[in-house]
Amino acid sequence: MENNFSNLLFVLLSKAESIALTTHLNSDGDGMVALFALQEILWQKGLDSTIISDGEDLARYDFLMHKAEVLPFEESMQYDATIVVDCNSYDRLGERRALVDRADNVAVIDHHILEHNPIEGDLLHIDYRQVSVGAMVWQLFEDEIKSYEPDLRNFIARCTYVSILNDTNNFVNANSKKDVFELAAKLCDEGIEPHVLNREFFHNYSANEILYNGRTLSTLTMELDGRVLFLYSDYALAQSLNYDPENKMSVVRHVQGVAEAEGVIYCQEISPDVWKVSLRSLILNVQEIAARFGGGGHRRASGLTIEGSLAEVKETLLREFEKALEEA
Repeated sequence: MENNFSNLLFVLLSKAESIALTTHLNSDGDGMVALFALQEILWQKGLDSTIISDGEDLARYDFLMHKAEVLPFEESMQYDATIVVDCNSYDRLGERRALVDRADNVAVIDHHILEHNPIEGDLLHIDYRQVSVGAMVWQLFEDEIKSYEPDLRNFIARCTYVSILNDTNNFVNANSKKDVFELAAKLCDEGIEPHVLNREFFHNYSANEILYNGRTLSTLTMELDGRVLFLYSDYALAQSLNYDPENKMSVVRHVQGVAEAEGVIYCQEISPDVWKVSLRSLILNVQEIAARFGGGGHRRASGLTIEGSLAEVKETLLREFEKALEEA
């Protein structure tokens, strides 16, 4: 299947004079980093492409994007072909849905459970068993990658490893299985330095980021008889620190592991009364909760965007968790 998909994709793209690569809203170290690798693979086939972002600050990926061609989305943009990674729903593309709607050909590479309002494409490869979409890109194009010079193989291996770090939370999530470690070992054979990538991806904080995280953690409360951990960052906090939290590592990773918590809700106000929400649970299917609000992700880790006051948003989400816990 893997080799067949790569061949079909190259055929699909062969007549395209312009190619857009994009990922979901609030891009992360899987979707965006996988695009860096995919763009390089396409270049090696003589196919030029442009990564289309939401205009977010990508400075945290400086160690991987020295060659990347990236443009922020503009309403007038139109490409012959569009490839969407780490996302299978129109709902999670935002305004960049236009890149799909206007393209003659569309391909999707993703590892999430099929979500609400799925993207209609000419070529789809969706495998929710995979640890990350970056790992999928490596596996789908491995025969191509093997033919590259060592430095280029190393670059794509680094991107792949970072995508795994992102989606396993440094190998602590339940998706850190034998095949993931086997792939990580293969990437080590390509000369990656795991400790360096770990430091560059996870431990590159500014003082304001530490302050932001610390003050967010101070809001922590236990709800629903102590079964759900709730915390938030309001817009005023970001403004007071002159800090843009959307492009940094989620605070959630600092609270996963609280023994008595069966679920985690983290609400981050990204503009007045607009909240980016991260949901986590080891026993609940939080993807189903997120999907009710146009979000998505994985069974144990998902996200959504919702509008309202903090009190309204908290009440709504706790009500959903309460129903889910009753049904569990």
